[in-house]
Amino acid sequence: GKRIKKMSNRKFTYLILITITLFLLAFISFLIQPRYETFLKKGELIFKETKKQLNDVNEINIDNGKKKISIFKDQDNNWYMSSKSGYKVKNETVRKNLIQISELRFFERKTEQEFLYSRLDLDYPKNDDGDSKLITIFDDDRKKIIEFILGKMKKNGVYIKKLNDKQTWLTSGLLEMSSIEQDWLETKILDINYENVKKITINRLNKNESFSLTKDDKNENFLINNLTKDQLPKSDLIANFLGYFFTNLIFEDVFERKNIIDSEVITKINFELFDGVNIFSTIFKKDKNKWINISIDNQSILKLKENKKIFVDNIENWSYKLPSTKYNIADAKLKDLLVED
Repeated sequence: GKRIKKMSNRKFTYLILITITLFLLAFISFLIQPRYETFLKKGELIFKETKKQLNDVNEINIDNGKKKISIFKDQDNNWYMSSKSGYKVKNETVRKNLIQISELRFFERKTEQEFLYSRLDLDYPKNDDGDSKLITIFDDDRKKIIEFILGKMKKNGVYIKKLNDKQTWLTSGLLEMSSIEQDWLETKILDINYENVKKITINRLNKNESFSLTKDDKNENFLINNLTKDQLPKSDLIANFLGYFFTNLIFEDVFERKNIIDSEVITKINFELFDGVNIFSTIFKKDKNKWINISIDNQSILKLKENKKIFVDNIENWSYKLPSTKYNIADAKLKDLLVED
C-alpha cells in the first residue's frame, strides 16, 4: 500500500511541476506576444508633439502618387494652395485636419509585412494602383515635423504607417486629408442676393440675341427693356431667374486667368446693383466646358467685401469653371423669354 501511495504522490508532484511549467511557458509566450506592446501603446497619441506645434505648422503636402497638393500659410495665418497658383484655401478645413492628426490614437496593431501593405492602402504612393497618401507637414523653419502614410478609412479609424516604421496601425479617430483640391479650396466666388440687383445686361455675339433687364419699382420682377410692340414676354416672371446668376456662385475648377480668343466667347453678363456696384463677366467655352472671367472695379470690391458678398482675393487673376447649374443663365437668349410668333 505504501508503494502505491508513494507513486501517486510522485505523480501528483510531477503533475504540479508540469502544470507550473506550462503556466510559465504560457505566461512567457504571452509576454513575447506583440499584443503586450499593443496593450502598452493602445490609447496613446500617435503624434504626441503635434498638439503643441499646431500653430507652428506652415506647410502641408498630400501626395497620392498621381497628384500632389501643397498648402502653405502666409504671415496673416491664411492658407493658400501653391499647387493651384496660390489660390485661397478654407482655413477651417486646414484647422480641422490638423486637429484630427493631433488627436489620432493607437488602437490596434496591424501587419509588419510589406507585401500586405497594399491591402490597407499603406504602400508608398508611387503609381496609379493604390489609394495611399503620403502626408508631410513642415514647421516655420521648413523642418519636417510629421511624415506618415495614410491608408484606408474604417468606421471609427484609419490605417496609418509612420514613414520609416514597418509597423502598421489602425487608429481610433478619423482623418480625411483629402487629395481632391476642391475639398480644400474656398470654392465660393460671390453671393449676390436677387433683391440687390437693379439692372442686368446680356451681350451675346449675335446682337439679336442680346438684351437688358431692369428691376421694377417694387423690386419684384425684371422687365425686359426696349421691346417692340410685337415682342411679348412669356410672363411677368420669365426673366427673374437671370437675377440669381451671382447668387451663391461657386466654381468647379480654377486657373490663372487665360486670354480668351473671341471665337470662344459665349456671352457677357453685367450686373448693376442698387448700391452702385458693377460686376462684369465674360463666359467662354474651353474643352466642352463653360468658364467665366469676372472683373470688378476697386470701389465695388470694397463694398462687396464690407457686405461679405465676395470670397476671393484678386478676382481679376482667375478663370473659373462654371457649375452646370448656371448654364441655363449663360445660354439665355432674348427669344427664349418671348412668346413665339
